[in-house]
Amino acid sequence: MQIQLINRTDPERILVNVLNGEASSLTTGFGVALAIGNEDVVASANGVTAVMFTNSAELRPGFIGVAKSDIAPNSYGPVISWGFADSIALSQEANVTVGLLAGASLLRAGAQAGTFTSALTPQAISTYCGKYVVNATTQSCTGGINYTKGLIRCI
Repeated sequence: MQIQLINRTDPERILVNVLNGEASSLTTGFGVALAIGNEDVVASANGVTAVMFTNSAELRPGFIGVAKSDIAPNSYGPVISWGFADSIALSQEANVTVGLLAGASLLRAGAQAGTFTSALTPQAISTYCGKYVVNATTQSCTGGINYTKGLIRCI
């Protein structure tokens, strides 16, 4: 784990180092979960192997953050587990505005693996194990992968 020193010009972040257990890269801005059992590509949990989170209904208990950079298969790389993220992948939905009003700033797992979409109500945070992603910009999704900036809270 890397906790950056206080710097008044940079947003604070906590980074966790993970091993990519996927057959393809964990892409910058995509959600990452620790491999914790049968639903994942590895046989058992070891606390360091991670996969792209895939549950379209909720953030899985193993959700640990957003990839800070591309992580090649069987390679190690950083995941932002707490703090500001410059790139958060949004679902490939068309004609959807992910905004900052009426709870739309709280993101949940999107339709495509590793992506996020809006519509998480503040009341639902307790069912997400206290982990959440907050959108910091308003984005109009036009299909394809769109990116936003935001805050990650997984610790």
